[in-house]
Formats: sequence, C-alpha cells, structure tokens
Amino acid sequence: MNNSPLELLAERYDNKVLYDGDGNPSIFVKRNKVKSNFFDASLPDHTHPAFIVNGTEDDYELYGKYKASELKPNGTLYSLPNMPPRVTLGHDPFRTRMNSFGGNVTGMTIADHGLLLLEAHKYGYVPKGNNSYGVDYRDGSRYELNKAVTVGTKRVFRGWEYECLIAHTTSAELLPSETPTHWKKGKHIGGEPVKEQYKADNAYNGYNTLTGSGPSSWYLNNDVGDMADPQGNCTEQVYGFRLVNLEIQIIPDNNAADPACDTTANSAAWKAILPHQSDDGYDLVEPGTAGTVHYAWMNGKVTLTARTLDDEEFDGQQRNTPFKDMAVDSATMPYVPYILKELGLAPIAGTTVQGNFYIQMTKDERVGRRSGSCNNTSYAGMAYLHCNAPRSHAYAYYGGRPRSRPET
Repeated sequence: MNNSPLELLAERYDNKVLYDGDGNPSIFVKRNKVKSNFFDASLPDHTHPAFIVNGTEDDYELYGKYKASELKPNGTLYSLPNMPPRVTLGHDPFRTRMNSFGGNVTGMTIADHGLLLLEAHKYGYVPKGNNSYGVDYRDGSRYELNKAVTVGTKRVFRGWEYECLIAHTTSAELLPSETPTHWKKGKHIGGEPVKEQYKADNAYNGYNTLTGSGPSSWYLNNDVGDMADPQGNCTEQVYGFRLVNLEIQIIPDNNAADPACDTTANSAAWKAILPHQSDDGYDLVEPGTAGTVHYAWMNGKVTLTARTLDDEEFDGQQRNTPFKDMAVDSATMPYVPYILKELGLAPIAGTTVQGNFYIQMTKDERVGRRSGSCNNTSYAGMAYLHCNAPRSHAYAYYGGRPRSRPET
C-alpha cells in the first residue's frame, strides 16, 4: 500500500493517506494546532477549539481532501479524487457511514469549519467551485437545452467552454461535445459532471461534479495540495451544531470529532450559549435557559439575539443574509461571545468571506450544512450555512466530508 499511486500523490502534496480495515484509502490534508488570535486579534490567546477533543489538545487535525464518496453502494464513505460525491443521505446516516471507516474518522464539525473560515478571513481565500451546474458563475454560463444561441455565444458544457459557430436553438441532437460544426471547444473551466446525472437538470450537465475534477481555482487558496471543492458542488454535513427554537446549540470544544460522541437529536451533550453582559465571554448551559443566544429575523437581517423569540416569529419562512452582513441585537447582547466567531456562527468585523447564512423560522430542530451546492451561484461560499432542513432530509444537494484526529 505504501507504493500505491495515492501514496505517491500524497507525498508530492504533503497529504496523509489513511486506510480502513479492508485496505481502502482516504486522503486528508493536515492542519496544525493554532491559537485563535493568530487569525484575528479580537479573538482569545488560546488554542482554537477545533484542536480540543474530550479535554485533550491534539497537535493537528486531518480534513478530507475531497468530499465524501463511496466505493460500493451504501458502503463506507471515503475522501478520494474523481469520484461522484455521495449525496441523498440523511445527516445521521452520513456520519455513521463516515465512522465506519474506523479509527478516528468521522464527519466534519462546526469547529472544523470555523477554523477554515478564520483561515479564509485571515488570508482572503475566495475559492471558486461548482455553484452553477458544473461551472463557477463567475467564469461562464452553463449550457441549457431549448435556448437560442448566436455566433460567438459561449457556454460551459461538462467542464469545458464552447463557442457557438452557427446560430441555432440548443437541443439534445446538437450537444457541444458531439457537434464540432456548431461548437468550438475551448478551455477547461469547470468540473466533470457525474455521468448518472447528465439528464437530471434537463441540460445534460447534471448537478454534481466528480470530486477534485475542477481547475486549481476550485481548491482552497488555488493550491491543488489543499482541500478540493471547499465551496459548491454539494453542501457538507456539519456536526456539533444545531438550532432548536432557533436557539444555538453546540457540543463543547470539538468533542463531536470523536466518532463515539453522541451527536443525535436526543443527545445529552448539547449545550446552549449564555453570553456575558460585560465582555465577550460566555457560559455553556442547558438548552432552554433564559438569555441564551438565538438567531432571529430583525430589520431584514438574520440577527444574533439573547432573547427568546415570540411565537408569532415562527412563521415557517426561510430567511437568509450574507454571512458578513449578519446583525447583532445589541440591546440584549452588547458583546458577541467569541465562541461564535471561532465556530463560524458569527462574522469577524470586516470579514469578506463569501456565503449566505440560511435559517428557517421554526421551533423544530434544524442541523447545519455548509459550503453551498451546485445551484447557489453567488450565495455559495465557505461561509454558507444552510439551517433550513431537518436531519432526516436527503437531497442531491446534501453531501459530506470525512475528517480524522491523529492516529493512535
């Protein structure tokens, strides 16, 4: 196994390969322990919670280089290149199947994503990705059927840009890849679609692209040695965070990174956040305690507040605000607890990290899914967080990404 092509690839890019009990690999990128104030001076001079699991500080964490995929139907989930990302699976089954890899492998947590958002904030990362059915909306327009196109029109089809040579109405009989008389093939600017989804959107592009099949701009910091598809393609399940009555509930530190941690709906591990009124500290308390942090819809923005919402506010509507523009109800919360910024649940002042933050005005439990999907265009991004659906929901837009603690 040490001489496998994946090992050689990992060595070239300073990645790490782990193997399950059957000898099947997963590729990970490494993040060394760091203090929160390294990313922003407003944060504390202590180890970022992503590296604290069950009271122990890890020297590093391993994050899946690729979104989760499977080698056999309904089997273990892996981090592998050029694979269809596994979608259409509920929140808990995703974690169960990532855990089945064995060792310390499980699903990405809110602390992990919070760490990556702080990286993006510090270094100005704005990765591109599959946020418009196979292409980044900033790079081109996707090919669609039954559309009039003129000479010189450019469309992206299955990862490649094509230029129209003859004016016509697009059709299944004149696909760009099959008709060089009508289309001239140009540069590679997108990802390779999942073949089984070619007809899913009636445009022969499908929804999802194969993991890591996009250009270098689809990797974190344009570095093909780092994480592929950090935004777009399919959202990633986030563990250790949920909303109930729109109260923010978390599992402390990065305890959710322990595969044995109970992250289910009835777990006793969930805690709410009680903000201090004189500084940016907080206490972790039992859910439902008066004065804990909630999300609300106030003055046309998703807003952090320390009040309990009124019944009429739970109208079932979906609301969203760009992450950087989220507001704070200073009347009830004069200081924002720093833990919210460490976890990527509240923005650092002046941040430009891209992505919209979605909530549903419901009392029911909602879990998080991060990064955006193939149809979110400018709403996608590393700060994208979708809290509209329950843990049971399984769509073509919902995926995951494995992660691991250091090997023991």
